Amino acid sequence: MERSTGSMGSEYRTFHIDPEALPLFRDFDWNSLARRAFIDPVTGLIALMTPSPQHEGYASGADDLMRALDRKYDLRAVLLRSTRWRRRGDPENTGAEPGACCYLGDKAERCGYARRAGDEALAAFVEATPPDLVVEVERSRGDEAKPRFYREIGVPEMWRIDIAGARREVSILDLQAPDGPAALPASAVLPLCTPEFVLEALELAVDGQIRELDALIGRRAETEAREGRGGARDS
Repeated sequence: MERSTGSMGSEYRTFHIDPEALPLFRDFDWNSLARRAFIDPVTGLIALMTPSPQHEGYASGADDLMRALDRKYDLRAVLLRSTRWRRRGDPENTGAEPGACCYLGDKAERCGYARRAGDEALAAFVEATPPDLVVEVERSRGDEAKPRFYREIGVPEMWRIDIAGARREVSILDLQAPDGPAALPASAVLPLCTPEFVLEALELAVDGQIRELDALIGRRAETEAREGRGGARDS
């Protein structure tokens, strides 16, 4: 087992087991060892993470940004935070838990119908329906397989956020690009969101400056409108 500390202070433990042995762990609670887990049944990679306060602040900030954009554009966002996602046919006790994730538009509306129908209907909907966006906060050794994993379950877009000291990085990935995950200059699922804008917005969200965040979005939306861009994107 390899132990490491991430750039935001989160603690990581990573190791591999034989993928054929994973079904033996069907009833094991990986989250009893760490708050976040990535269990890849293809490679046998087990990546366990105990997030730091800084990591959780930026994950919460991503949620706040989605809520603020929802207020501006009526996106009908449903936030699912660190829900575990897995591929159909994979062992039950596998999958990835992002820092944040969401349904938007039609998927959000259908998720609402499923929730009102009861716990079983909601669980079935989530199992069959990938999110529109996943957000991974803080790079780690276990992250390299995640774009491929999220691509395979049908997620259209992923954000990588890593802010520590002088390093301030946001990348936006089109997971369904023909040749594999590819960097985008701006989000295809959330309006206004370029890497530069996400960095600026997250700093306000992490500091709890929600009114200032709303004002930033308003100013940016006005600029986009004047330049003939912007507006809500299709989900």
